[in-house]
Amino acid sequence: MPTYRRDGQEDAPIHSSLGILIESLLLTLSTLYLSIHFQRATLWFFVPLLFLLVRKERIEEYGLSLHFIPPSYTCHLVLGIAAFFIYTLSHFLAVYFLFDRQLTFQMPENLLSLLFFQFFAIAIPEEFFFRGYLQTRLNQVFGTPYRVLGALVGSGLLLQAVVFAVCHLTVGDWTQLRVFFFALLAGWLRERNGSILAPAVYHTLGNVWVAALYP
Repeated sequence: MPTYRRDGQEDAPIHSSLGILIESLLLTLSTLYLSIHFQRATLWFFVPLLFLLVRKERIEEYGLSLHFIPPSYTCHLVLGIAAFFIYTLSHFLAVYFLFDRQLTFQMPENLLSLLFFQFFAIAIPEEFFFRGYLQTRLNQVFGTPYRVLGALVGSGLLLQAVVFAVCHLTVGDWTQLRVFFFALLAGWLRERNGSILAPAVYHTLGNVWVAALYP
């Protein structure tokens, strides 16, 4: 007799869940290796896309759609302002207390080109892999039993954030673990919107803002 999660969806069988976890781990490790070896962050997009197409999966279920709302533009404005201040404050405290430095601000040159690059070469690939593919697969195993501000979430939200942060350690900077907190926001946005578009926009603006803080 099948069992059901609190979200009303049927639990995956144990053997199926184990297979999903092994698949997710192997795809994460192989994509991480390829992205480092070829120095192409875009592989975070093309590797899972090819994998899903070969499996004849509906990529819309993995967040590859143009939905931006919900939540409302007002909610995005409030979230954006809050994230802006928290992000800036955390960077200031980190560099001041850990590295005895101060942040300086300088508008990046070729801002439009930087925005374009960050969106298509960094944000979309990483959001598609971690919030699109990985979070969706983890949700299939652990379910989404909790409702947080209108979004159904579960352990997959937390686990994808951990994996996202650990993968960023490959740059040799342990302070990159701070991206864990952004990944939680991005994962919530993906569940709330059903798309990776909103988190990709936040991701892009965050990266450009960091570039302005570290000229």
